[in-house]
Amino acid sequence: MNTIDQFTKAVQNAMPQEFAGAVNLMAHPVAGMAAAGALGLGLAGHAFGMWMGTVAGVSEASQKLFAGLAETDEKQEAPAAKLRLVASQAAPRRAPAARKTVATAKPTASERPAGVDDLKAISGIGPKLEKILNGLGYSTYAQIAALDKAQIARLDKQLGFSGRIGRDDWVGQAAALAAGGK
Repeated sequence: MNTIDQFTKAVQNAMPQEFAGAVNLMAHPVAGMAAAGALGLGLAGHAFGMWMGTVAGVSEASQKLFAGLAETDEKQEAPAAKLRLVASQAAPRRAPAARKTVATAKPTASERPAGVDDLKAISGIGPKLEKILNGLGYSTYAQIAALDKAQIARLDKQLGFSGRIGRDDWVGQAAALAAGGK
């Protein structure tokens, strides 16, 4: 039995069975470096392949996006005639228009309850919006549940939500919470 075989046998006895097969690769330094180089090149090749796949996917997605934008541009009709703005004299200055005030939807003093509910329990209302609603006089589920369409429209316009109150169904959620269900 030669020295390499003795070394291999000694290492195999000292190591767990799972690592015994790898001992032969490490018996000679050149074999160990070759094995490490092969593993390194394999992992580098795999990482490069993943990167190139990502680049190809992004490129394809952007081409589809730009192709879709080009189609919508082509579908738009060209104006019949080009218009030019020609001013023969300066436009007269106008007085600034008076600011329009949006009618607030504040409840009257008799409608304001003594208690306060946690309006954040309604989906779509966070801490900041709850403070705003409390400032407008809405502090209970019953008040939100009692809103009619005109009040919802005013409140929606005042908050600048473009229909969010209806989409999130604040009235329905508030009615369920006021009834005690969640």
